[in-house]
Amino acid sequence: MNQMVIRGVSSQTFVAANIKRTEDFYGKVLGLPVVKRTVHHHDARLPTVTFGFRQFQGEPARGESITYIEWNPVFYMMPDKGFIEADSTRDAVANPRVGDPKGRWGAGTNHHLALHVPNRDGLLKWKRRLSDHGVHVTGPYNRNYFFAIYLRDPDGAIIEIATSEPGFGHDEAVLGSGFRAQPKENLIGGRDELQVAAETWPQPLPEVTADFALRGFHHITSISSDAERTENFFVEKVGLRLIKKTDYLDEKGGTHFYYACDEDLSPGSVLTFFGLPGYKPGRLGTGLSHHFSLEVENDAALGEEHSRFRKLGIEVSAIQDAIYSKQFHFRDPDGHICALSTPNRFTIDEDAAVLGAKLCLPKTLEKDRRMIEQHIAYRPAPVPVLR
Repeated sequence: MNQMVIRGVSSQTFVAANIKRTEDFYGKVLGLPVVKRTVHHHDARLPTVTFGFRQFQGEPARGESITYIEWNPVFYMMPDKGFIEADSTRDAVANPRVGDPKGRWGAGTNHHLALHVPNRDGLLKWKRRLSDHGVHVTGPYNRNYFFAIYLRDPDGAIIEIATSEPGFGHDEAVLGSGFRAQPKENLIGGRDELQVAAETWPQPLPEVTADFALRGFHHITSISSDAERTENFFVEKVGLRLIKKTDYLDEKGGTHFYYACDEDLSPGSVLTFFGLPGYKPGRLGTGLSHHFSLEVENDAALGEEHSRFRKLGIEVSAIQDAIYSKQFHFRDPDGHICALSTPNRFTIDEDAAVLGAKLCLPKTLEKDRRMIEQHIAYRPAPVPVLR
């Protein structure tokens, strides 16, 4: 088993139908800054925007980021294989298939991204602020290891906001040592849904202030059709640490397994999987995550992990230069796209003080800047390339 070469969750990438609408939501409502505007490293017809997190005095810098790829046609499906290899990406963008572009979560996809606030007061403040902006919010729910509310981004992707309290260690001395049943009052059918819905912050919150600003990732949750198979993959092969086996609170008969990337169990270092036996596969598309990235220290560590994965029989992509990091993709046993990545380096083409201020292009694409900017401005549907 790998000895914690993986340092944490680096990023999560979603698919959006309209990046401007997404940018307004993350910037104006959630208060997150844009740290990069660019195009996909496989195809310049795919604009991308990346959001980061504000840093607060006395708190450690957080490196997580949320990226959105725009797939805007109304009646073209997103490619089944995703945007993971250069040739297949270019071919898929040039030759789209007619159908529903919207994604559907299921086995082999992400379920939600959880963002982090320190305490429950902050959670209630978010519920009030989001509700006042016309965003439907459910919760706050007691998840036994944290409290959480849920909302959707403009395309329908599920976003959770979760607290760091009370933490994972209060119900067992050795984390992951056995199955821990959840209190009945936390489970679906056992909680008072009307009481949960009624609880909120009493005053409006027109600005996102430091006391409840989003600090970074809390965890990422995906769906597994076989919890034991997923456990074997992420523990014995990828090298994560199983820290919790418990109930899935929102569906009877489901399980919820938690995996950590570091020894501190810090927010942003945890992956979780809902175990839903025999659950139907999901489908990539707008309103769904495309993949998440786990971070390693540098290029050398990435190369070593790439070789190790191949020796273990895990199918991997080539190591790719994604402009701001290097990465390779792989899939979990249900087919969910994952990546290993070096840390993001967003300051290679912009000063830290003005990140996200302009459309950044690699030098090889500068000659095409005018055409790329025009394409982004008008957002035409894909046009098959004549061969």
